[in-house]
Amino acid sequence: MAIMAVTALNRLNLSIAGKYIEEEFSFSTIAMGGVFSAFLWGYGLFQIPWGYVCDRFGPRRTLTASIFCFAVGSGAMVFAPRFAAATGVSALAIFRIVRFLTGVGEAAVSSNVTRVIASWTAVRERGFASGLQVCGLGLGGTLTPIAIAWTMVHWGWRVSFAISAALAFVVVALWHWYATDWPEENPRVNEQELRTIHPGWQNGNARPQQAATKVPWIKMLTSVSVWALILGYGFQGYAFYVYYNWFYFYAVKLRGLDLMHAAAWTSAPFLAMAVLSPVGGWFSDRVARVSDRRKGRLAAVWLGMGVAALLLYTGNHLSVTVLALPMIALAAGFTMFAAANFWASCIDLAPGYSASLSALMNTVGSIGGVVSSTVTASIAVHRGWVPALDVAVWVTIGSGLLFTMVNANRSIEEKGSA
Repeated sequence: MAIMAVTALNRLNLSIAGKYIEEEFSFSTIAMGGVFSAFLWGYGLFQIPWGYVCDRFGPRRTLTASIFCFAVGSGAMVFAPRFAAATGVSALAIFRIVRFLTGVGEAAVSSNVTRVIASWTAVRERGFASGLQVCGLGLGGTLTPIAIAWTMVHWGWRVSFAISAALAFVVVALWHWYATDWPEENPRVNEQELRTIHPGWQNGNARPQQAATKVPWIKMLTSVSVWALILGYGFQGYAFYVYYNWFYFYAVKLRGLDLMHAAAWTSAPFLAMAVLSPVGGWFSDRVARVSDRRKGRLAAVWLGMGVAALLLYTGNHLSVTVLALPMIALAAGFTMFAAANFWASCIDLAPGYSASLSALMNTVGSIGGVVSSTVTASIAVHRGWVPALDVAVWVTIGSGLLFTMVNANRSIEEKGSA
């Protein structure tokens, strides 16, 4: 959760600082969309390589390398304007390069955390644990807007990036010192806990999963459940990055809020995510215990995406800001209520190589984010913010419908499964 929180901080900081950077360097809204997209290209292109490395060698070293990488990238934002002036390269190009490299570092985080959950939790707790993963992201997003805005007001946007980088370095040191790849390697884990996580372990019939010797990409890419999962998450990624990249701009430019009030409201979607994502995972686990995992995951996704679409549409069309913004924030929370179950389904479908599958899923989610960053900016500039958010409503509904074809009851590792 701490890793997810600091990841959110080092990703969302640009969304808040972007207004200052846009004004200082006279960037257009569409140009800022390009800077946002640069992060997502690095984030998307390196998901699968990082996931493969995690499944082969374990999450401890992989996460250590990735967090260190994006900490350096966040710190490099401080020096980007000076480097641009010294080399004659445009500041816009340098910002894009730095954010691309930051995205490369962050690309490993979600898939590696999913692999940790697969190795450290029992089957009946996957949904809730995956909700805690998303909760960490929400907690980081809740604190970031206010902290970054306050820092910018008092010390400038450069200091905000330096602080973000420093916190990432602290987290990577703690992770490297404390973590182990697998439960059986940790001296604090006893045999009863191992039997809880892996039933039958003591008898030698169900040894804990460790590093995968080979990732069966063909089986993965010929599964209907996998395609429904990753495409549904791509739609979810489009909607998610509307909240992530553009909510602050929306609050300032359409709703007319000042810097600090907009920053406070920008925290609201992430607070809703932090609260509702574990609830969504818990809800699916509870339904699964009285029926099965497929029905549990599906019920949570349908409920989450359905309520999110309704709230987003209603809030977007309300003229009263004090009612509209809470509705849009709650829409983000219910989106993550559903999204926790996409991550849990990665473990359900491929427990032995969940890092690779979740990396593939998050790659498609990042593509949705790239499209969202560009399309939302373009629609907002040419037609207005209300139509831009209406597109996200329909995409949210599409995500829930696609998830219908995901069968979380059957792992694709089972013979004859699809």
